Amino acid sequence: MAEPSSGPHVIDFWSPVHFDELDPNGHLHNARFALHVERAQTAAFAAAGFDTATVLNRHPDLRYVVRRFDVLFHSPVGSAGNLLVALHFTKLGRTSATWTFRCGPPEAPNATGTRTIVKVDADGRPLPWSPRMPEWRTTLLAG
Repeated sequence: MAEPSSGPHVIDFWSPVHFDELDPNGHLHNARFALHVERAQTAAFAAAGFDTATVLNRHPDLRYVVRRFDVLFHSPVGSAGNLLVALHFTKLGRTSATWTFRCGPPEAPNATGTRTIVKVDADGRPLPWSPRMPEWRTTLLAG
């Protein structure tokens, strides 16, 4: 599974891990990784100028569903604190966008994977991205 490396096209986000997210072994519960990746992606949208605080009247590109979330676990996160989540905007389709992610440091990641979202209309049908998405991706890749 591809993972982002360090560089200008990678978006780094420090996601706070709270004590109540740890399982009985003291490790970040496996289901919580999806939440931390989503928080990183929301922060990336916010950094790109999208209003992520508003639900009503939000930009149409922020109306999406998760199509796929794949994760490969490498080592546990063994305490509360900050988890580095690195995102790379890998692929942009007509209605979908795929990000690769790495949770943890580049030299010893805790998890890697991909997250694919699909833009939808109010009825949940796929809808093409606005021109803003390819422009943003081009800006990220140019670094």
